[in-house]
Amino acid sequence: MRQLVSQAREYVDINRVYLDRGFYRVHLALALEELGVEFVMRAPQTRKVQRFIADHDEDTFVAEYEMARSNPPTGRTTVRLVVVPHRSRENDYFCLVTNREVTRDLAQPLAEAYRRRWGIETSYRKVTEFLPKTSPPTFSVRLFYFLFAVALYNLWVLTNLLLTPDRAVGSTPVLPTTLFRQFLGPIPDG
Repeated sequence: MRQLVSQAREYVDINRVYLDRGFYRVHLALALEELGVEFVMRAPQTRKVQRFIADHDEDTFVAEYEMARSNPPTGRTTVRLVVVPHRSRENDYFCLVTNREVTRDLAQPLAEAYRRRWGIETSYRKVTEFLPKTSPPTFSVRLFYFLFAVALYNLWVLTNLLLTPDRAVGSTPVLPTTLFRQFLGPIPDG
């Protein structure tokens, strides 16, 4: 993680890192803190988190929380646990941990910002629908295929934006990728 952050900082300013539940590790949180990187990480509902939820009367709250690992390599750090009601499941909660200062008023906007990160992952998955079904050994050819797929994806997004009556970004696409690909014609090896 240290190497990745250091390398990324050569090209971009990092304001905040959003991490999914799979990255919920004390040593990762400590490394990000040492690097001075603000993070927001999905927290699994462990028994300890469930006790925090049960101890609070409010649906939305922010509390000091200690992430700890008792098995070697041991470690501990204090973060903020942010809990908001789950959007679609009744009597369930969406839990995050962060090293930034968060008030109760900022809990819901922070959760929404975290949820928006799925748009990036969805976009990347959609780009792969425009990739040819081949894997040439030459890096430059693979790079060209990927960049061409990104250009086709952007053209698909623009087409959907133009076909949507209110030009609403984030609305369900009017033109599915399969129909758009048929309009383009066959993609080599695709």
